[in-house]
Amino acid sequence: MSALRLFLGLGLPGAWHERLAGLEAALRPGLRSRTVWPRPGNGHVTLRFLDAVEEDRVAALGRALGGLAFAPFALGLAGAGRFPPRGAARVLWVGVEPGAAELAALAAGIDAALAPLGFGPRERPYRPHLTLCRVKADGGDAWDAVLEKIARVSWPVHGVDAFTLWRSVPGPDGPKYTALAGFGATSVWRPSGGAGAGGGAGFGATPGSPRG
Repeated sequence: MSALRLFLGLGLPGAWHERLAGLEAALRPGLRSRTVWPRPGNGHVTLRFLDAVEEDRVAALGRALGGLAFAPFALGLAGAGRFPPRGAARVLWVGVEPGAAELAALAAGIDAALAPLGFGPRERPYRPHLTLCRVKADGGDAWDAVLEKIARVSWPVHGVDAFTLWRSVPGPDGPKYTALAGFGATSVWRPSGGAGAGGGAGFGATPGSPRG
């Protein structure tokens, strides 16, 4: 039985993809470090990376996650940081605000739903963030200045009303993501002011790739 490389996460709305592309265009040419940025449309907020999962376990995985109840919530981005915070950089990221607590609670609910299937605890505590790029070779860039530029970007707030189980297939131009299943919230997200979410205001479960 073949194994599938799977992860759970949120697709991004179009406005966030545009800002990701703008940041890459503005920052990448001035970096001495070798960096890898997501393919257009591949950006996403990870909830849990499952790694290799046997194909015959996917149905049970879907049933377990389908029983997870969560309320829709507003999600935004603010601030910036890197992993690790000192020494050679490996990852540049944007922080989550608002919605960090709700996202962490959703990740904890996913962990609880998957535990009976034999998925153990995470190697590290979950920290909500959006990965901008991975640093493959740190060339000694002035990372504090780079992070200040990233932190000045304004990101619109969107509603989270679903999350997605994706398959990731490596390729020469980066991984290709295919949505295997989407898991909706227990009600419809409504922005402040009471207007309905319609017209794609919410994001999360999207077909094809992590693009909202």
